[in-house]
Amino acid sequence: MTPLFDTSIAYIVYRLNSGRDSYIANGGKLGRRKGSTKPIERKKEEYKEVISLLKRGYFVRNTAKLSNVSISTVQRVKREFCLQQI
Repeated sequence: MTPLFDTSIAYIVYRLNSGRDSYIANGGKLGRRKGSTKPIERKKEEYKEVISLLKRGYFVRNTAKLSNVSISTVQRVKREFCLQQI
């Protein structure tokens, strides 16, 4: 990489960080808003069928099909509740 490229990247990073710091200093907030994610109790209630099927040893794809949810949802529930197949 050329020195000009490196310095321009460094300057862009500096500008972005200084703008972000300025925003925070003036009362701005970063990140997700409060209440935008589901609490663990609500997830446990909403996906209780998925949890029970995974605890009984069903595979992810079978659990998704039987529970009528997506495979990624089953994988996320499995990861969040630390459920491993036997």
